[in-house]
Amino acid sequence: MPDAFENERAFIERRRPFMTARWTNPILLTYRVPPDLVRRYIHPDLSLDRWQGHCHVSVVALEFHDTRLRGRRVPGFVNFSQLNLRTYVRQGDQRGVTFIREFVPSKVVAIIARLRFNEPYRTLDITSQTRSDGDALHIRHRWRRHGVDQYIKVTASQASVIPPEDGGVYHFTEHRWGYGSTRSGDLVRFRVEHPVWAIREIRSVAHNIDFASLFGAEWRVLNDHEPVRVTLAVGSAVKLYPPGR
Repeated sequence: MPDAFENERAFIERRRPFMTARWTNPILLTYRVPPDLVRRYIHPDLSLDRWQGHCHVSVVALEFHDTRLRGRRVPGFVNFSQLNLRTYVRQGDQRGVTFIREFVPSKVVAIIARLRFNEPYRTLDITSQTRSDGDALHIRHRWRRHGVDQYIKVTASQASVIPPEDGGVYHFTEHRWGYGSTRSGDLVRFRVEHPVWAIREIRSVAHNIDFASLFGAEWRVLNDHEPVRVTLAVGSAVKLYPPGR
């Protein structure tokens, strides 16, 4: 009988990626949270993927470039920013992420993602800026939610290194699977394919995030906490394969 690797390879080979893009300079602000805060967002068939015994969530801000659906560019859906909150899960020995909330500027993109894939998308007018200054890179994401001006600002080195596989950076940035559920409650997963991301050295970080306005009242507790880890990856070309049960 075929082993798990052969089954996985066959699954990939018989399905073309439904989306390709370049994800640029993903910023991860990672917070330690109690398991009960995230458990209701993950499917019952999944378990929490803990790091050093603790459960975590990450606020991720990044830019999509040259986005294509089935190989074609869609006007208004080529270059844009995204902000999301995700947590880390396992299905057996497969590591992945589950999204708690995802924001994009386009109402059309958000509606399609909710209706077609049952993903927790909402709209948010995010403006992003990247500026080079000698050997430094300055990145800023800004948005306004419920009357509150919010932002993430990071200054980092232009140079980058590949993180070791046994470290925390690799644990939070490298995942091959995204997990969600259908409206009827069935578990679905989609494969994300990209090379291992190189990481830039963080020199400074500033942020003003109203978690309650973005993600719900239960997340207000994070307003008073600092992230346990801030990561800036270089990013890469990415392929997303269609969800499957």
